[in-house]
Amino acid sequence: MRECSILLHNVVLQASSTNTWRWLLDPIHGYTVRGTYHFLTTSGTGVDRSRVDDVWHRSIPSKVSPFVWRLLRDRLPTKNNLAKRRVLQTTDMACSAGCGELETAFHLFLGCDIYSSLWLLVLHWLGISSALPGEIRHHYVQFIHMAGLPRFSHLYLQIIWFASVWVIWKERNNRIFNNVILHPSMLLEKVKLNSFLWIKSKQGAFLYSYHDRWTPPLQCMGVQ
Repeated sequence: MRECSILLHNVVLQASSTNTWRWLLDPIHGYTVRGTYHFLTTSGTGVDRSRVDDVWHRSIPSKVSPFVWRLLRDRLPTKNNLAKRRVLQTTDMACSAGCGELETAFHLFLGCDIYSSLWLLVLHWLGISSALPGEIRHHYVQFIHMAGLPRFSHLYLQIIWFASVWVIWKERNNRIFNNVILHPSMLLEKVKLNSFLWIKSKQGAFLYSYHDRWTPPLQCMGVQ
């Protein structure tokens, strides 16, 4: 309320003037969705536009792409972010895995020994050995551009990365709201199933059935 009062302090209303709406980002052409999207994706910390566009793909469910978009900008309602918004007390920021650390986006998806163990299982399943970086955006970029793999495999790896972070987030919520805990091996099965269903629903050329269970996964991608 105080900020609103400050903004209106110097406003002088004139009875002879007509009130009109004015979009400050583009006073000449006015509001456009394109202009607003450009502002949101280029403001602040300088987001790489190619990464922003990369999360919107027809093979990705419409509810998952916005989730990843928010994750890459640290805008998910993690306990740390909720505490910053004063939704949670600072004493309620502990990771739901019970590791004793604070739940930030980095910790939840990469730093927690419980949740991040999924990445080791995913890499083992793919038959890939990699030292993944400790920053979410870099992790995303490096994962989908694995060295030595052809370019046509990037979409499959991207979908698997999306499925992995989606499964981690769903597991986190299940632990908090439903008190349900799954073994990491079960989370890997969810990654396999989700990524299979997402690809199969949009790519008719993907001939493998669910019972093939991505075995071996690189062959399903056409790498081997």
